[in-house]
Amino acid sequence: MKNNLEVYNQIGNFWWNLNNPLHQFNPVRFGYFNDIIGNLRSLKVLDVGCGGGLLSEEFAKKGAEVTGIDISEDSINVAKNHALESNLSIDYKVCSAESIIMNDNMFDVVVCADCLEHVDNLEKVIKEISRVLKISGKFCYLTMNRTIISRVTNWIVESYLKGRFKFSKMSGSNSDIHDWRKFIKPEELYQLMHKYEMKNIETKGVVFAGVRKGGVKLRIGENTKIAYIGYGEKY
Repeated sequence: MKNNLEVYNQIGNFWWNLNNPLHQFNPVRFGYFNDIIGNLRSLKVLDVGCGGGLLSEEFAKKGAEVTGIDISEDSINVAKNHALESNLSIDYKVCSAESIIMNDNMFDVVVCADCLEHVDNLEKVIKEISRVLKISGKFCYLTMNRTIISRVTNWIVESYLKGRFKFSKMSGSNSDIHDWRKFIKPEELYQLMHKYEMKNIETKGVVFAGVRKGGVKLRIGENTKIAYIGYGEKY
């Protein structure tokens, strides 16, 4: 089953809908990244797979010089419009993660959250991230683990989302948001990071923390069986 990114061309302003699970989890994931980076003012940050700009805007609010890239032109347009409404200066570009149109050693921080599990060539993405990252720069990631429990959890979540938000009404027969076979075991990510001169520093789990109106609560924990968040540094 091939991963279908067409869904991201259809959700439009749902990126900023309060019921969007990514929107609900955004303060938690940004809080983690902010804690490990520290003062963001004037740092050059690249948000790879930025979608509608949820994380990009949080970094910009802290004074970072933010560039956001995504392969979905519709998502980039949503991000641009919302940044204008929020009076934030963010450089958004339509660009593939496998071929980042940026100079070498350009960014202090590269963030890739909820994107690695979508790409066609993970090694190319990690190579490109390392290329544009400065020495001692931080690579911040959030992705899905390839386990049986993540497969079951993903099926439940996607069934809920497609039923509630009608994501299944897309061109083509495949309406899945994720392809479980593209999920990444942590050790696989570490090996690629090491190959391209990045050392993993920390990995935490993303775990269930209760229910809320419109979805579930998530928090940072120790169990990495479903999803994990962390960072490394370029050496």
